[in-house]
Amino acid sequence: MTREGNFGFLETFSLIAIALINKVFYTSPMIIISELGTSAWLGTLISCLTSLSFFGLLYILMKRFQGQDLFQIFEKVTGKLVGRGLTLLFSFYFLYYTAINVREFTAILKAYSLPFTPISLIVLSLLAIAAAMAYVGLEGIARVAYVFAFPIFGGLVLILVLAYPVYDWDYLRPIFGYGLENTIIKGFLRSSAYGEIIILAIIINSIHGLKTFRQVGVNALLLKGVVMSLCCACILAAFQYPSSSEHLSGMFQLSRVIYHSRFLQRIEAIFLFIWVFASAVTVALSFYVSLQAYCRTFLIENHRPLLLSFLLLTSTVAFIPRNLSQILEIHFIAIREYSLLLVYAVPILVLFLALILKRGGKSNAKSP
Repeated sequence: MTREGNFGFLETFSLIAIALINKVFYTSPMIIISELGTSAWLGTLISCLTSLSFFGLLYILMKRFQGQDLFQIFEKVTGKLVGRGLTLLFSFYFLYYTAINVREFTAILKAYSLPFTPISLIVLSLLAIAAAMAYVGLEGIARVAYVFAFPIFGGLVLILVLAYPVYDWDYLRPIFGYGLENTIIKGFLRSSAYGEIIILAIIINSIHGLKTFRQVGVNALLLKGVVMSLCCACILAAFQYPSSSEHLSGMFQLSRVIYHSRFLQRIEAIFLFIWVFASAVTVALSFYVSLQAYCRTFLIENHRPLLLSFLLLTSTVAFIPRNLSQILEIHFIAIREYSLLLVYAVPILVLFLALILKRGGKSNAKSP
C-alpha cells in the first residue's frame, strides 16, 4: 500500500484495537450468547486463541517478505494478474464490511435513540465522516484513533464497573452452555470476528516494521479476547441467559441499569458517545483500506478523486439488507463466521505457495 506517513506503536495499537473491540457495542454479544448460551465468554476465548494461531502464520509470511505489504506479497508469489485479483477481492470485502457495519450501526441507533430519524440520513452522515477521514489519509485516521482510544476504553471500563451491583455470577452456569463440542466449533468459526487483524499486514509499510506488527497484533488480539469475554460474562451475569440473547446491544442495556442514587444514573449517554467514536474510526479505516486496495489493483496513485464514488457505492450496498433480521441472519454470518475463508485462508495459502515455490526468504529480506 502507498506509504502514508509514519506512526508508532500507540497509534497503531489504538487503531487496530478499536476496530477489533468495536463489535462489543453491537449485536455480537447477543449472537454469541444465543449460539453458545452460558459458555459465550468461553467461546470468545477460543476464538481469540484461534486468531492468535492464524496471526502466527501471517507473521511468518510477513517475515519471509520483509519490507513488503500483503498486496505486494500476493503479486510476488502468485504473479501480477492473480495478485491484483486477490487485492481487488479484498477491496470488495472491505467495502462490503464497511457497508454492513454502517447498516448495523444505523439499525441499533434507530432502535434505541433515534427512532424517527431517516435511515439514509444516518448512513450518509457516518459515511461522510469516513470519507473525510479517508481524505486526510491513514496517518490522520491513526492519530484520531489514538485520541479517541482514551474515552472509548475508559467509558467501557466505567460501564462494566458501575454495573457491578446487578451481577449474579451464578447465571453463568452451566459453564459449557450447550456443550463443550459446540462451544469449540462455534468459537473456531467466530474467529472471523477478529479478521480486522489482517489490516496490520496491509498497512505494515506505514508502521515500524515487523516488530510493531508483532507487538500490536498479539496485544490487540489478546485485549479483544479478554474484553469480549468479560463483556459477555457481565451481560449474562446481569440479565441471565434468556434475556441476554434478546438485547440488540447488551452493553447499551447494561449501561441503562446502572443506578447509584439519583446523582449517578442514565449514563447510557456515555455509551452513545464512545459507541459513535468507535464506529467512526472503524468505518473510516475499513473504507480507506477498501479504497486503497482498489487503487493498488488499477495502479491509481491518488485515491482522493474516487472518494465520492466509493461513498455512493458503499451507501448503496448498505441499503441491500431490508431489515435487521436480514443483517443478523445473512450478512453477519458471512462476515463473522465465514470470512475466515478470505482473511485467514488466502494469506496462509500464499505462505504455503511461497514455501513450495521457494520465493521470499533471505534473498528478499530487507529492513522494514
